[in-house]
Amino acid sequence: MEHTASSPAGDPSEHFTSEQVVPAPWRATGWLVVFALLHFIGVFFYIAGYGGYLGAQLGAQGQVMDPAVIQAQVAAHAATPGAMAGMYLAQFALILPVLLLVSRFKHQSAGQTLAIRAFPVNQILPWLAVLAAFLATQFIVYRLFEIDAGDFMQTLAGSKHLLLALVLVIAAPLLEELVFRGYLFQAWRNTRLGFSGTLLLTSVLFTLLHWGQYNLVQLGFIFAFALILGFTREKSGSVLLPMLLHLCNNLVAAIVVLYLGIL
Repeated sequence: MEHTASSPAGDPSEHFTSEQVVPAPWRATGWLVVFALLHFIGVFFYIAGYGGYLGAQLGAQGQVMDPAVIQAQVAAHAATPGAMAGMYLAQFALILPVLLLVSRFKHQSAGQTLAIRAFPVNQILPWLAVLAAFLATQFIVYRLFEIDAGDFMQTLAGSKHLLLALVLVIAAPLLEELVFRGYLFQAWRNTRLGFSGTLLLTSVLFTLLHWGQYNLVQLGFIFAFALILGFTREKSGSVLLPMLLHLCNNLVAAIVVLYLGIL
């Protein structure tokens, strides 16, 4: 099911042509549930695959396969940067093809549905300045109030794990922006939610995606960052600009945390 949306005359905040096809809101919500299931399935596949790999190694060496030992080794591995990268890549491989498939319509490409379009280049520097101010505020708050970085960040600090860095800088911004500021934003923007409701809902969902990895203060900053990305999407009319900001944010995090070990 699909419907078309048109831009009111003189309203630059609406980024739909008169023939723009957008995903039906409830259809998009249903696919969001599917994406969430694929998220957990990706983790399961990676963990199961690693457990199978350990079992095969032990079997090849002629050792007795003790399920408790394998389980303990899998649990220890799951907390490593390599496992985090592997699990995200498994999720990426499952979710992205489905997202591109459901974003295609008879007379419209997935790129059009996901708002993969050019944006005014003169918007880049102002939004990068906003991002810089956000990062500076975050740094000051963490130092001023001595916010505990948590176990997740401690695990990443100084790991210098190249694959995880690539996942953070490339795969995560690509997939997450296409889902939240691409597909879901496009589906909900012209409903009764309007821009404000869509901004809040996508930002809350984006924050919940990171639940369990960060403490409440960190989640608060993630929510604020999601709001910035949503405003960027609205003002630019493209998912590419928030994707660029997301990439820059994660690049700074990768350099500071993964390579410099600063928390």
